[in-house]
Amino acid sequence: MQTPSRPSRQLELYISSAQECDYLTDKKSQSIFISPDVTVTPGIYEYLISVGFRRSGAHAYRPHCSACRACISCRINVNHFKPSKSQKRILNKNKDLSFSAVQPTFSEEHYQLYLRYQRFKHPGGSMENFGIKEYQTFLCESFGNSLIYETRLDDKLVAISVTDVFSNALSAVYTFFDPEHSSRSLGTYSVLQQIEAVKRAKKTHLYLGYYIKDSAKMSYKSNFKPIEMLIEGHWQTYEKKEQLPDKSASLDSPLTF
Repeated sequence: MQTPSRPSRQLELYISSAQECDYLTDKKSQSIFISPDVTVTPGIYEYLISVGFRRSGAHAYRPHCSACRACISCRINVNHFKPSKSQKRILNKNKDLSFSAVQPTFSEEHYQLYLRYQRFKHPGGSMENFGIKEYQTFLCESFGNSLIYETRLDDKLVAISVTDVFSNALSAVYTFFDPEHSSRSLGTYSVLQQIEAVKRAKKTHLYLGYYIKDSAKMSYKSNFKPIEMLIEGHWQTYEKKEQLPDKSASLDSPLTF
């Protein structure tokens, strides 16, 4: 696999103020952001994601907490991935669904599904009451390399997966689904379908964002094995649950970019 090339110029960074962590209740979180004055191309972002960045809308960021390293970038090498028995059952259970790509433009149908999902999954959360503009900023804006996968039962929309496309990888940005179909495990189904999309495109990796061992919202990613994690700046592979790390680097290691 060809390693994404480092940008030829230094990218200006900003650091956020400390705030309550969304995933660990006893922690404060901070992030570094690429300056909004920088034009982040798909090629630049491909490098950034390979060194631990993610995006929210068209803003690239990476955790930069002074006293915590719990956020660990993770990805799947689809050529090594082996679905578990439960994952095979999920695929079999959902054989009646279609999974197809559309353009990442605003859709009222997508938006209404998003609102139903937030009310069910994150009641009282900040994203539950997103207006159309906030929704568009969060899920329709990108660096010009995204698409949307629709999951449908006949003509009924049951799930959406926002996905970024790179020269040798895809990145799962955000997935939401119809609460009426929660028993179908549509989150897991969507990841499995994106793995197949990577294979069909003859690419190598599916990026899953951050794994946090002590957060139920984020720890599920380790169910896709073997999983690769960015530890001390190097991608390492883990096969067994007991091997999984709980931090990306030691606290005395400098956080650099």
